[in-house]
Amino acid sequence: MRTSGTVNFRLKESTKEEKPIFLDFSYGRNKRFKYAVGYSVLPKYWTGSEIKNVVAVRNSNQINDLLRDLKSEILNFVSDCDAKQIVLSNDVFRAHLNKFTHKNQLEEVVEIKQNLFGYFDKYIAHKSKELNRGDKSVTIRSYKQTFKHLREFEFDSGYIVDFETIDNEFYIEFVDYMNNKEYKKGVCYSGNTIGKHIKNFKTFMNSSLQEELHSNMKFKKFKVFTEQTTAIYLTLDEQKSLLDLDLSETPHHELARDVFIIGCEIGQRISDYNDLSRHTIERHENEEYIKINQQKTGNTVLCKITPAIRFIMDKRYEGKFPPKILEQKLNDYIKIVGKKAKINEKVKCEMTRGGAKVQTEEFKYNLIMGHSARRSFCTLKFKAGMPVHYIKLLSGHQTDSEFFKYIRNPKEERIAQITATKEFTDSSLTI
Repeated sequence: MRTSGTVNFRLKESTKEEKPIFLDFSYGRNKRFKYAVGYSVLPKYWTGSEIKNVVAVRNSNQINDLLRDLKSEILNFVSDCDAKQIVLSNDVFRAHLNKFTHKNQLEEVVEIKQNLFGYFDKYIAHKSKELNRGDKSVTIRSYKQTFKHLREFEFDSGYIVDFETIDNEFYIEFVDYMNNKEYKKGVCYSGNTIGKHIKNFKTFMNSSLQEELHSNMKFKKFKVFTEQTTAIYLTLDEQKSLLDLDLSETPHHELARDVFIIGCEIGQRISDYNDLSRHTIERHENEEYIKINQQKTGNTVLCKITPAIRFIMDKRYEGKFPPKILEQKLNDYIKIVGKKAKINEKVKCEMTRGGAKVQTEEFKYNLIMGHSARRSFCTLKFKAGMPVHYIKLLSGHQTDSEFFKYIRNPKEERIAQITATKEFTDSSLTI
């Protein structure tokens, strides 16, 4: 049998003179529960486990009694749970102690705090009006998720999240919290997802700093960690196998396939190649082009209507573009279509999840998504020898670094392609 656990009390670091008292409870390997007691005290009156009995702290006896009661309560609660075979977790402890101390629920706690959270809420509302339609849904959803995680972090950890408490300890605690948080049973957040929320948080803090709501610069040192995820592109043979499938009995799969193939042919973001009916067709020198105003950048690009695109339009849509399909449905259906087309090469995947490196193998069809179309276009054009600045002109990428990150072309392949050019050969010694 395991022991009941170890209870300690400590003072939390804070910029205020009086430091908040926290309960720390270790109840297993790497299992630690932290709880804000609700009182603060000057460090000089703290013994390391309780408040000194001094006149300066008039309610010291009351607070010390509470500390003893909390310790006794949590240890008794553990024994009771063991006897009843109740699974222990931080949420279980918090709910029990909140009931024991008569604390308010999350919404009421957040309602009292209108400083940092109040500003972030207003910031999100402002950005939802300011951003273009193409950016809005993804960006605002991401901001709201960060806001939600911060609120839950404060509630679950007892860490007081406010402008003056944002420091390296906050960073370490928040990252640790996110590393151990599950977004579905048994699956923790990836390093890239956590990095995205740190980036969003720094954006919030920068904006509030510019508005002179605080002078705390410590957040600027927070590391936004990213790692390259496993992303695939489809070869021309794989695209042809998709196009040749007879999907007439499953029209929703047929639509997803047709929209995806068009995306592979024009290299635009999914927000631009899905629902092409919003755009116009123009003729230049007897060639047809789709005139697209890119939602993200506002740039206008001309995308040639290739024979494959014209084939899809004429065969199934009476010469028109296919109708719009929901992005999530496209991502779901194109995997099914990829499986039918036997795009089943095994691909090694590696990512950080829950703070640890995880390696898996996936069938290639499971990795196909809407963005794979744009990546396929750029990668195939680059491998065919088309100059990067031409591809960028067609795809709308703004920088070379963004482009090369996107196509995931190994450095060795890039060097080999450069050294095979006529310019490289002409500028080398001839023997």
